[in-house]
Parts: sequence; C-alpha cells; structure tokens
Amino acid sequence: MHIERHDGFDRIVYDFGGTYAPRWRAEYVAEATQRGQETATRIHGRSILQIYFFDTDSAAESGIAAYNGPNPLSDPAAYSVVEVHLTPNYERGTQSFVGLRTDYPQFQVTTLTEPTRIAVDIHD
Repeated sequence: MHIERHDGFDRIVYDFGGTYAPRWRAEYVAEATQRGQETATRIHGRSILQIYFFDTDSAAESGIAAYNGPNPLSDPAAYSVVEVHLTPNYERGTQSFVGLRTDYPQFQVTTLTEPTRIAVDIHD
C-alpha cells in the first residue's frame, strides 16, 4: 500500500499478490468501525472513505506476505489524503479507512494488472 501525488488527485495503491484483484466496495462512512469490533478507530480528517475488499486471504492462507509498512500511512506530499488505515483480514474481508482533508471529495476506483493492484483516486 502506498500513496502517490498526481496533478489534481491523490492515488492510494493497494498491491495484491497472486493473479486476481478482490471484489471491492467503496463508500463514505460516519466512523471507522472494523468488522468484529464495537469501538470505532480514530481516523484523522473531515470525512472517511471506507474501501472494503471481499474474499481476501490471510497471509497464512495465501503464503503471500501481509502489508508491513506504516499503519496508518500518510504522505506529506498528498493534498486530499490525510491518512490511510488498513485493518487485519477478518473472515475473508479486509477494510481500509481513508481520512480525507475535505468533505466527501469525488473518487474513482480502478483495478490494475501486472502486478495486480487496486488504485483509489481522490480528486482535489
């Protein structure tokens, strides 16, 4: 997982090992509540975008190393993205919460191949 700054938008890239990208759902949420948890995680920003990845395997199941970078992840060069928080795999699902600097900016999600990844573009 990493953040890139482009002209007019920030891009969050989720790298997946293997040959397919999981199905996903992206939506704004009022708070960052992980599946299986009762208490919300504090996410910095004015709005929170949740990206939910379906049918994800744990590192133990897939043999592919789990993300081990900073969590939450931030990048001082980012304009719209304050931080990205990735939750552990829970019942074959993985959540990511993105804290954003403004209220509900436009976004676009794209599946990329070779290597398999999902990009979330947050427009300024």
